[in-house]
Amino acid sequence: MALGEETRSRVMAWLKLALPLAALGLLSVLFLLARPAAPPEPPAWLAERGETVRDGERVAGPTFATMTEDGTDLMLSARTARPEGAGRAAVEALRGTARLPDGSTIRLAARSGVLDDAAAEARLSGGVQIESSTGYRLEAELLTLDFDRLRMESGSPVTGRAPAGTLTAGRLVVEGGGDARGARLLFTDGVKLLYDPDG
Repeated sequence: MALGEETRSRVMAWLKLALPLAALGLLSVLFLLARPAAPPEPPAWLAERGETVRDGERVAGPTFATMTEDGTDLMLSARTARPEGAGRAAVEALRGTARLPDGSTIRLAARSGVLDDAAAEARLSGGVQIESSTGYRLEAELLTLDFDRLRMESGSPVTGRAPAGTLTAGRLVVEGGGDARGARLLFTDGVKLLYDPDG
């Protein structure tokens, strides 16, 4: 049955209003679905610098400082840092200093690493240099450093100089620091010391 002229005019007027509104609604849905994922939140120690760090960007010269539960003053700095997820950042050219309550120090250097706020630790890699004021100069490929208390653990064998000579070991654990004895360096998994009376 053919529509009357008046009915056809009403239908056309309604379609002129409804179709553009429907198209606008579809475009809004497409824009919402096409929104990029939010970039990962930078670690608090990067956010405190007052800089906006977006995905793919790097921060130059960041520093991280904390006091551990046993009173060790820990400071880390890097050439660059890049957020990798909530509370995590990948760093390059890392330097660190641990100042113990007894006055001794442990210095660290690594080509790269990951600082993880959630795990309260730093994972150093790419060749780690460990130097203590008590006379140890060691190298390891990997090292994990806790933020809550003084504890360092190598994830690979260590080699270097000890006060009494040349030292190699399968594993190194550094802990303590909360008393007058300072840090304790524990070498395990096949320790070899080549005694050198001249140091």
